[in-house]
Amino acid sequence: MIFKISEINSNSMEPNFHEGSYYLLRKISDFSKIKRNDVVVYFCDIHSINHIKRAVALPNENLKIIDKYFFVNQEKIQNISIPFSVNFDCDIGENEYFMLSDNTSLFGKSCDSVKTGPIKKENILGSII
Repeated sequence: MIFKISEINSNSMEPNFHEGSYYLLRKISDFSKIKRNDVVVYFCDIHSINHIKRAVALPNENLKIIDKYFFVNQEKIQNISIPFSVNFDCDIGENEYFMLSDNTSLFGKSCDSVKTGPIKKENILGSII
């Protein structure tokens, strides 16, 4: 098992992870171990930096946002909502994950799957422990 210590470079995961804080990253080789709500780090092709985000939907799932609430495969996710109404529908591919920032005030502004689409598994570096 390989670990890496890194610094959080944005406020997109507040209030749970704060900008300037450090985290321990466990590199992933078995992607089936990524579960819903895991916090993972992935390489962003757009910005050429690593992002820390929460896995909300997993491969081969459908994610919908109806009004303020999130649904995966038509089942409401109890611990996630946003402060305003929006309708959104996304099918997650076989080797993809839907990542979301914890800071819901940045919804649609942060570089996560809402803005860039699902994240390919080959871009995922590891999970936060």
